Amino acid sequence: MPLLMLVVPALVVVQAPPAAQSLDQLQELLEAIPEALIDGKHSAMGGLVAKARAGWDKAKPGLQKAVPDAEMGFIDKQLKAMLKMKPREQAVGALGISGTLSRFQGRSRHQDLLQADRTTMLAWCDVDAGQWASLPGVAGVFQPLLDQDKGQHALAVLGIQDALKRLQDSQQERQAVSAKKALKNLLDFIDVLEKP
Repeated sequence: MPLLMLVVPALVVVQAPPAAQSLDQLQELLEAIPEALIDGKHSAMGGLVAKARAGWDKAKPGLQKAVPDAEMGFIDKQLKAMLKMKPREQAVGALGISGTLSRFQGRSRHQDLLQADRTTMLAWCDVDAGQWASLPGVAGVFQPLLDQDKGQHALAVLGIQDALKRLQDSQQERQAVSAKKALKNLLDFIDVLEKP
């Protein structure tokens, strides 16, 4: 066998399929919308929605095999409607689209982190709206991340456990400021868990 034949396979770079890359990029665009609400940057949200819509329109042709027509139609309608919504509604709409898209992405630690992010941001929106009864199960989405960590982010794990306890206490007493602070802390810890 010629030596060149042995070298060529080493030069092959494995890339994610275009649909997977497009979905990841869309998830980032969508995530920016509720992040802006939580950070108090309401004036930026309309532009972020427009940017997410443009990203969706650009990615759509490459996603037609990965995302069924019904979901494509839902996302089209939702993004169009979000342009006229109030900031909290825009954030919740973006989280709904993100959840829909995640059904077409493979299970991974990255997806577990994204699910924790989505659930925590949705809980923040619910608390902000005074909807205590409908709070999603934040602790439940963090458990797989804590179980998988194996001591890699020990301080973050302790911080998450503390924030979850503070969230639980503030939920029982309906303390919105404390609950939102605990949820914001959880979002910060997700950023830490994303790092190797």
